[in-house]
Amino acid sequence: MRVCLFTDAEVFAGTERHIFDLAVGLREQGTEVTIAAPQPSVLQTRAREAGLPFAPIQKQGLVDRAAIRALTRMLHSGETDIIHAHNGRTALSAAIALRLAGRGHGVATQHFLEPSHVTLHGPKRIAISMAHRWVNRSLDHFIAISRAVHGRMLTRGEVARQKITIVPNGIAAPDTSTMPPPTTVRAQLKIAREAPLVVCAARLEKEKGIGSLIDAMAIVVVAYPEARCVVAGEGSQKDLLLARIRERGLQGVVTLLGFRTDVPAIIQAGDLFVLPSLAEPFGLVILEAMALRKPVIATRAGGPCEILIDEQTGLLTTPGNPANLAQAILALVADTGKRARLATAGHEHYCCSFTARKMSSATTAVYGRVLASKPEEI
Repeated sequence: MRVCLFTDAEVFAGTERHIFDLAVGLREQGTEVTIAAPQPSVLQTRAREAGLPFAPIQKQGLVDRAAIRALTRMLHSGETDIIHAHNGRTALSAAIALRLAGRGHGVATQHFLEPSHVTLHGPKRIAISMAHRWVNRSLDHFIAISRAVHGRMLTRGEVARQKITIVPNGIAAPDTSTMPPPTTVRAQLKIAREAPLVVCAARLEKEKGIGSLIDAMAIVVVAYPEARCVVAGEGSQKDLLLARIRERGLQGVVTLLGFRTDVPAIIQAGDLFVLPSLAEPFGLVILEAMALRKPVIATRAGGPCEILIDEQTGLLTTPGNPANLAQAILALVADTGKRARLATAGHEHYCCSFTARKMSSATTAVYGRVLASKPEEI
């Protein structure tokens, strides 16, 4: 079985982390896997460091002729049997290449609750929706990363139920042996060793709910003036969030760290992890915190409800409700025993249900069914 994992993203966010961990897991199970992505990119660097075959394919618009040619060559040469696409543009390129090559199979993973085309209007939405329907008919199978994503796909009616399999995300546990000690990280962040530290890692976009976390911290510091919060991530809401921090008088309490390559070490240095999303297809970073034995607070906003069991493996709060979020943070800051219990149970839950190995095995099973299907069954 030869598989090409294809993305046109140059950043390294949740989807790209998923692709990398999936590639490593597939290789461990004997699949010949190639990552196709732009160069230079963080994913290219990670692939090279891991010894994974890499095919450079630059992003060149919606109908990407260069990508289509490259994928068609890979299919014609037998270099790949399955193209596994990870967003709408790459799924379109894969579908066209499969049609031109006349061989091979296509799989696509839906990583988001809503694809971008549903927010468009007018003729552009009609055209792109038509393209999506053609792609959905052309590809063999789809993977949804959560029940929440699966439900939205069925509601939109774009893909037949029998062509969708839910495969929850999984990650490889961070290597703590290479991380600096938490005291060192805190010193670099200028945070006192004894200060309660809330960590968040998320894109600074509206749907991630960082504003709610800032408002919650305004409540937390009334009871614990020494409490601190750091947010790792970049995004379009940065200036608005900085203004919100100033308006709440939280300079020095809430710090936006920007893009960081050492997110696991920052999570490790914290006392608890918070993901305050207003909408979340999964929440890959929640798994990272659980793997690092950190107690997690998230919102009932899609994917987190499928990862965390409230009051057992973490805490779930109401999206967009700073008071409810502050209450959960205060409960964990005040109770070290509860923090320890949730951290231990969360780590065990991660090990049982959300490892990269488990995700890779389930994905391999999807590939196997696709390869075994008769043309009329696909």
